Amino acid sequence: MRKGETIIAGVTMSVCALLVALCLAPRPAAAAPAPAVSRQEALAARLRHIESAFQQDDAAALRDSFTARGKLRLDLPQVPGCPASYGAGQLQVIFGQLFAAARTRAFAFVEGESDGAAGDETAFARATWARAGAADPGQPLTFTLREEDGDWRIHEILAPR
Repeated sequence: MRKGETIIAGVTMSVCALLVALCLAPRPAAAAPAPAVSRQEALAARLRHIESAFQQDDAAALRDSFTARGKLRLDLPQVPGCPASYGAGQLQVIFGQLFAAARTRAFAFVEGESDGAAGDETAFARATWARAGAADPGQPLTFTLREEDGDWRIHEILAPR
């Protein structure tokens, strides 16, 4: 063997030894998969997200809860032209204007007034939204949510007339 061949052979053996060592080295245990969230837990989490968005007058955070599969039906007396259907971006602008016109004083889903049957992909939740202003005792709202890809999204927001 010539000197150059010896160096190449030595490097080749070193690389092979390194590859064998890497293959035999113990690997860290794979992280356990996250436990599956029940449908009711996912619905409760979505309702908390909606509550937080209203309480903080955050139209962008509220948009995260709107359906991305089409238009959402809105029927609020404060919005001219309602009832009507809007896309998520349009609703973000509408709620941004509503929040700017009168800040949210209180918003909460009515305890025990949210239901979604176990085999049903639709849930209804009732809330009360009170806005700044002494004359506003709070407006009842009904939200219709539908399951989309393991999460819940708002498809309709209605206020009784």
